[in-house]
Amino acid sequence: MIKKYAAFFPGQDVLYSLHKISSMYYQYKIIQDTFNEVSDIIGYDLWKAIQNRSLLKLCVLHHQSAIITVSIALYQLWIQKSNNIIPSMILGHSLGEYTALVCSKIITLYDAIKIINIRNKLMYEVSYNLYDYNMPGYYMQVIIGLKKKL
Repeated sequence: MIKKYAAFFPGQDVLYSLHKISSMYYQYKIIQDTFNEVSDIIGYDLWKAIQNRSLLKLCVLHHQSAIITVSIALYQLWIQKSNNIIPSMILGHSLGEYTALVCSKIITLYDAIKIINIRNKLMYEVSYNLYDYNMPGYYMQVIIGLKKKL
């Protein structure tokens, strides 16, 4: 029986746990290399930002780069430690879709970071306008647990 594996990558709500990669960063060169590559793309030291917990200051425009970096670094580490066992399925939710595209080799990490930075700027502009200018008619609401009544 052949074992099949799937990789699933999270959206942007995992920001709170980014600092937990600290011990792994110093233990595995592949994680350091991933952070260095992304830092070169975005123009600042992403690892230092996470370590200083100054990421909260960066979160509006740059935290998504941190999340995709951690996800890709952990995926690459898993591939390395599993003797190159490649998942038969790679999925992502929201921001995780970009991670899945990179890990599937559909787009490069460079392209993903550039796309994410555009996405961040657009999200920032929309949220800035919504909350600072109280623009009516531009809100999203989630309703859970509706049941059809006959």
